[in-house]
Amino acid sequence: MVFFYVLGCISFVAIVIYFFIYKDRLNDKNSLEKEWQRFLKSESLNYIKGIAANGDKLIWNTALQSKQLDKIIEVVKARVSKYPELKKLENNAFNKKLHQNRPLRRY
Repeated sequence: MVFFYVLGCISFVAIVIYFFIYKDRLNDKNSLEKEWQRFLKSESLNYIKGIAANGDKLIWNTALQSKQLDKIIEVVKARVSKYPELKKLENNAFNKKLHQNRPLRRY
């Protein structure tokens, strides 16, 4: 009988964890367009703090598309020599690109 209680508790915890992961991914997907527009506006105004802040939010967004990442890398590379505060964003974007392009094992 205790076995079924333990199994039920483990199942409940697993479902709760899955729910929170699902909600986090859904929030990332819903906020992507708004964050992307903020990044583009910061780029057009050449607002470096906005580029760094919005770019960092986009890098950690799980719904970020490859073409958007390429645009972030392009924007940052054009400005990093003049504005060293973008170096962290450049490194994060480079690492994200490596992560997206990694070969996946197939068994």
